[in-house]
Amino acid sequence: MECEVCGKEIKGKGFKVIVEGSEITVCPSCKDFGTEKPFERIQQRGISVVVKRKSRPGKIEFTEELLENYNQIVRREREKRGWSQEDLAKKIQEKATLIKKIENKELAPEPEVIKKLERLFNIKLTEKVPEVKVETRKFGTPTLGDVVVIKRKKS
Repeated sequence: MECEVCGKEIKGKGFKVIVEGSEITVCPSCKDFGTEKPFERIQQRGISVVVKRKSRPGKIEFTEELLENYNQIVRREREKRGWSQEDLAKKIQEKATLIKKIENKELAPEPEVIKKLERLFNIKLTEKVPEVKVETRKFGTPTLGDVVVIKRKKS
């Protein structure tokens, strides 16, 4: 069995951990990347039974993601029209503090708010997420390390 993070061969059972809502089997050196899967113990007539809870994560589809400079776009569009943050908040029926947090990049807006802003300003705040091609190794299945793409902040 191979570690699903680094690809090393796991001797023994390995560790079941939960990383970002997904259960994976990892080696001892990668177990700190997640939290160990909880077990439930049941006592019945002196017999101890361990029940593993199966968690079924909801279906996740990544089709679009928020632009990195969404805050600057919202501020620029608002200022271009000469509106205050309160004016914009009234127009999309949200609180002014939400607009302030969005423009200061303290908060990523919810999908409903994104749609309201896109409709009001006639702009796009999201972009299509590119498909990630996984290069499989000559042996085994791809690991998490094979498919992770690290985004770096632009300085």
